[in-house]
Amino acid sequence: MLKYGALLFNTIALLVYQFFFADGVTITQKIPSSAKPETEFTVELTISKGSTSGFAKLQQDLPEGFTAVQDDNNGASFTFSNQSVKLIWMSLPADKEFKVKYKVKVAAGVSGDKTIAGKFSYVVDNVKQSIEISPSVINIEGPAAVATNTTTPTPDNTAGNTGTTTPTPDNTSTTAASTTTAANEPSSITCIRKAPENATGDFTVEITINKGNVSGFAKLLETLPAGFTATQGESQGASFSFNEGKVKYVWVSMPAVPEFKISYKVSVAAGSSGNHAIEGIFSYIENDETKKYTIPATIVSTGGTMASNTSTDATTPDNTTNTATTNTATTNTVTPTDNSTSTATNTTTPTDNTSTATNTDNTTPADNSTKNLSATNIPAPQGNVNYKVQIAALRNAVEADKLAARFNINERIDQEMANGLTKYTVGSHPEYKAARDARETIKSKGVNDAFVTAYNSGKRITVQEALMITSQKWYR
Repeated sequence: MLKYGALLFNTIALLVYQFFFADGVTITQKIPSSAKPETEFTVELTISKGSTSGFAKLQQDLPEGFTAVQDDNNGASFTFSNQSVKLIWMSLPADKEFKVKYKVKVAAGVSGDKTIAGKFSYVVDNVKQSIEISPSVINIEGPAAVATNTTTPTPDNTAGNTGTTTPTPDNTSTTAASTTTAANEPSSITCIRKAPENATGDFTVEITINKGNVSGFAKLLETLPAGFTATQGESQGASFSFNEGKVKYVWVSMPAVPEFKISYKVSVAAGSSGNHAIEGIFSYIENDETKKYTIPATIVSTGGTMASNTSTDATTPDNTTNTATTNTATTNTVTPTDNSTSTATNTTTPTDNTSTATNTDNTTPADNSTKNLSATNIPAPQGNVNYKVQIAALRNAVEADKLAARFNINERIDQEMANGLTKYTVGSHPEYKAARDARETIKSKGVNDAFVTAYNSGKRITVQEALMITSQKWYR
């Protein structure tokens, strides 16, 4: 009597809590009052969600000797592992009220009163909310451990027999053993990215995911450099999206195999060159905890002219990075993006991009310019050629005053939009040497990756072209 009284009290308390605090979301559970060993019964849950939408998860922990199989998921993914039933919706059904069902099989030798409860989690205004599912009791009729023990154990002993003795090798013992193994075996998630070291055009990125016995929800997030775009390759049942340089694969339920591969195709903006880093994180859920595996960065060199530059001027190693016209032109407009972002926002961006941006104007000496630009391909002046110093390029624009205050810059900071970025420049100098000196002054204020840019009548050109147009000398 005390047991049922406590259960009734908890049920009333849950109903009161849900009414006042759970945003109108209620869960009603329906199970039979009794069942026999080696039979199955249905668990039915009615979810009244109101206007709640988006991601949600329903989880119920079943007693030992119970196993679950899916029936009516109503759009959710279903998993049963370590005695936990999980139903996960990426987006809840549109109906204000809906039902889900699953079937429970009772192993031989199970008896006594068994309680099934659970929890429903959802998101409101980007905040996770949870409500408890009122517990229900089902009585498993018949003597425990039938045909396996000469004694008749009490319900408490039955649970002990299920895990410690071997009354029914094909059922109870197997279930208990597999549960223990799964619970105690540590996961060993590994992810290996495969991409070409040098790419002269579009290329494919392949990732091998070794997940072991981990299942359920997972997400792969890959961050691509500026100028890179991605399209879906092999998805292995995941949903694919690409937005603002982010490749995203999301699984409601990962493939059953312990190891699988996904891929995506990368297109590189015309003229992009230099070293670029691809970084990634694989997130998954294990034992109701979100865990992450950081995939080591992969460096991809684009442009296809690095080898020829080395043979052109092998005596100046610094010049082998970016000397050709196509490389320098794009480096000035695209590559400095991420390193400037790291300077202005203190976010972590690929190291190799920093070196590429630094080389942009430091590795374009006048001697090399004459080797790579001829009189026939030097652009004609369209007005005054001038040089500026770029201090940042940000995806999310900030007020110029904030940059000025942060780095103690007294000059006016100009802004321009290019390739989806807001670029910030300082000064206007007719001579490269004056811009170089201004760059060094700005670097001394903490903008370590500041570099010189060039303009021909307001149109950005490469420093290399500007030096040729104005017949000026390059200074390191």
